Amino acid sequence: MSLAIFRAMLLGLLRDRGALLMSFFLPAVFFVIMAEIFTATTGERLNLNLVVLDEVESETTTRLLDALIESDVLTVLPERGASREDVRARVRSGGADIGLVIRADAEPLESAGGFGAAPLLVVVDPARGVAEPMLTGQIRRAYFSALPDVAMGNVVAELENQFLTLDEIQREEVDAGLIEMREDAAAGREVGWSFEDLLARESVISGEALNLVAYSAGAVAFMFLLFASVHGAVSLLEEEETGILDRVLAGPGGMGVLVNGKFLYVVGQGLVQVTVIFAVAWLIYGVDLPGRLGPWAVVSLAASLACAGLAMLLATACRTRRQAQTVANTVILVLSALGGSMVPRFLMPELLKDLGWLTPNTWALEAYSGIFWRGEALREVMLPVALLTATGIVGWLAARTLAHRKAYGD
Repeated sequence: MSLAIFRAMLLGLLRDRGALLMSFFLPAVFFVIMAEIFTATTGERLNLNLVVLDEVESETTTRLLDALIESDVLTVLPERGASREDVRARVRSGGADIGLVIRADAEPLESAGGFGAAPLLVVVDPARGVAEPMLTGQIRRAYFSALPDVAMGNVVAELENQFLTLDEIQREEVDAGLIEMREDAAAGREVGWSFEDLLARESVISGEALNLVAYSAGAVAFMFLLFASVHGAVSLLEEEETGILDRVLAGPGGMGVLVNGKFLYVVGQGLVQVTVIFAVAWLIYGVDLPGRLGPWAVVSLAASLACAGLAMLLATACRTRRQAQTVANTVILVLSALGGSMVPRFLMPELLKDLGWLTPNTWALEAYSGIFWRGEALREVMLPVALLTATGIVGWLAARTLAHRKAYGD
């Protein structure tokens, strides 16, 4: 009897393409995507696009930059920044992951550091937090490998500065000084020259924590917007299975009215859902929703239209409610993984980044990032807004056509 039950369940699984898809195909696809992302973050495969401005252009700075160019994890962009503002603009827009300025108005790179402005300015976007420690590590490696004379000279200069000459009397001072340095280090105090004295940091975004919250709000909002839209759209299939659809078609409105009404409902539901998420981000975390209300409303409406259009198209293309939910879960998870809703796109390898531009998740995140991170005006994010809107309209029109054919057998 147990074997008969086992056989019946196995046959049911083999005959259900949706169940097979969810049980075996989707986990494998999802694993490949996530594996590609996380193996790219181990260090050797993660590649940073670096924009550089060398204001000094000395033999020493050239040697340092040549060593950075040879790094396996850095791609020094061929068009280097013409000014500091150019470097900031490229990092802010996402054209570069991080920037480096060798400053002319600071201590020379040959200096021991710590006695004036740091010669190396790292320009960062907090959304790409892992880029800063990676670049710092590569600069450290390049500094000590390509400039050993400078590094050793700094050590000698610091010895002479702190300990004078090393005769028998001063040797005792060296010992005392080393003990003091060890005690200062244990207490967390400055101990004189260190490599970090050569580096300064500048963020292109103010309010780093708030901007990261805004990113999370956009990423989470769009992913759950897709799920909620599908849930509303598949009610069309529920009505078909229960016979309610036949009574609707017998009325004066027809299938077009039914699809239009559900489409409007899903759009309205999506707007409310996004509003709730961003309202929480504003009230609890201080995201500047009131200050960006107009652009946010336009982006959110476009996002809701896109999700509603895709959901209605999916619902009308499937034959049963179960099939629609299975396909929807597969599509939404893949889109969200590729589009940046689950893992920031910055951490992805180049191939997945490029594929992400085919997903509405990426378009929505680019629009939200523009208005909340980079402080862009609405006109500057019109491309992703237009793509989202066009997706929603095309999906709605295609859903009307498919629904009409299913209902009337055209």
